[in-house]
Amino acid sequence: MSYQEQERALFDLLFDNTVRENFCKDSIAALYQYELSDKERNDFTVVRPDALELDAKIRADLLLSHFCRTFPVSFSIVSSLDDGLDVLKGLVDVETMRTVIVDRATFFGRRLGESLNTFSFAAEDEQAKVSAILEAELGMAWTSASLKREVLENGELYIKSPQLDQDWSEKNIKLAPYVCAAIIPASYEELKRSFCPESDCDLWRNISKKPILASRRRKILENDDPRLFVARAHVSHMSRCEPTVEQKTAELSEGFASLFQHVNGSASVEYILAQLRQIGAQEQMLESIKSTFQQLLQSEMLEFS
Repeated sequence: MSYQEQERALFDLLFDNTVRENFCKDSIAALYQYELSDKERNDFTVVRPDALELDAKIRADLLLSHFCRTFPVSFSIVSSLDDGLDVLKGLVDVETMRTVIVDRATFFGRRLGESLNTFSFAAEDEQAKVSAILEAELGMAWTSASLKREVLENGELYIKSPQLDQDWSEKNIKLAPYVCAAIIPASYEELKRSFCPESDCDLWRNISKKPILASRRRKILENDDPRLFVARAHVSHMSRCEPTVEQKTAELSEGFASLFQHVNGSASVEYILAQLRQIGAQEQMLESIKSTFQQLLQSEMLEFS
């Protein structure tokens, strides 16, 4: 018996809406696309359509609850858009589910980003703001997946903390591994407080029943307070089977973003300060910038090249 082909058929029944709908209309005819014998095909006659629909819905809800914890602000915002919940549910399909588990959330987030182009936004810059927020959450999803894969393949990962000697500011710096940075329209913590009144675990259950109001979305996003959002993935609980990865974050003024173009391993903090001094930056500002770079090094978001 072709158990592998039966398994493929069952997988599609759970995660392919078209296959499932056809099966509910005519279970035998729907399975002719699979290389099954009559006996193997007849095994599916005991599957109740109503039970199949319920099973598929429960699985999709569990998966969406998981993805929602990775993209909390994005999910809340999309729930406020016309047909937003349907789009989220539609992305739990065969294409997503055939993606390797460790990369599944990242793949889902990329597809969600593509789906933003299908929505209508009231304000001209609203879509750009939503995309920026999703990119920040997608960056964290990607670094988390990369770190988890590294740990699963090679065991516990040790990241050497940079030692800040007296001449630390004269050494070239770069982003540390598993760090992402993005400019977002407001403080990420403020956005979470505004859009996500429930805890991460309860968020999907609540917004799927009571989506965020469009008027609330517009009011929150109309306020401009751009930040450079920096996040570093780290292992908070080591496990050979399922390591727990969390994010350590920092939020800087938008103006700091232009300085990050030099954080590529070819410039030191002193070089950056010298360039700013030449264009007339005040010493008080330079000291503040130097202190911020020092904090980023101490929090292991930057490292020496």
